[in-house]
Amino acid sequence: MRSGASRRIGAILRKETAELRAAKGVLLAPFAMLLVSVAIPLFVSTVLPAWTGERLDEAADVVELARGAEVPGGARLDDAAVVQAFLLHQFLPLLALVPIVGGMAIVTTSIVGEKQARTLEPLLATPLTSGELLAAKIGAAFGVALALGALGFTTLFGAAAVAGLPGVAGTLVSPRPLALVGLVAPAATLVALTLGAIVSTRAKDARSAQQVGVIVVLPFVLVFLAGLDGAVALTTPALAGAAAGLIAAAAGLGAVAVALFDRERILTDWT
Repeated sequence: MRSGASRRIGAILRKETAELRAAKGVLLAPFAMLLVSVAIPLFVSTVLPAWTGERLDEAADVVELARGAEVPGGARLDDAAVVQAFLLHQFLPLLALVPIVGGMAIVTTSIVGEKQARTLEPLLATPLTSGELLAAKIGAAFGVALALGALGFTTLFGAAAVAGLPGVAGTLVSPRPLALVGLVAPAATLVALTLGAIVSTRAKDARSAQQVGVIVVLPFVLVFLAGLDGAVALTTPALAGAAAGLIAAAAGLGAVAVALFDRERILTDWT
């Protein structure tokens, strides 16, 4: 038999799932970003060269840049394929933003929405603890964020396998890109969701609460911009270390979120 805490968290998770199904519009922006994050690298690496009639290996400096970036598995690829793989890898930080942005939209809308619909007060009057409530809210958003990230990556991989040069798709399932999208992105998402939950308990609207996501999004944008010219090439151990640090930060922020979740003040302010 499940414990009381597990039952209460499970009930909130089911409630969050039902509300998300009823308000699918919340996912429109994340899905649009997912499509853009997949379409841009495919356009740059496959459609644009075919459209202009220029081979990817015609520019010696681009080939040199791609070779210097040490794309995983690139040593066995020809010059055109390694340039195409290099271009796809450079856009992976953009794809890693999808679960962060999607999860932030869900958790902030959920918490602020409870306030606006005046449904949080009944929840706070139950035996549900602040930690259980936040765990359920963040957990529901995190689950959707993981699904968005997985969908984006598998879509990019599938498209690269179909439209890319031989061997290019295989470089996407090597340790370094998998560490970025499978470790760093989820860990950063947890940090963003926890920050979003903290701010949402005091924000008046979801859009204001979502602005805190810039704190987590900005490093990814900077890495993306620096990586376009090959200035930054993160190693797998560095990415694993970053993920560990982000998970520790998320745990610390979770404790802060519970401590700052003043039930009495929220009930007073939101009534």
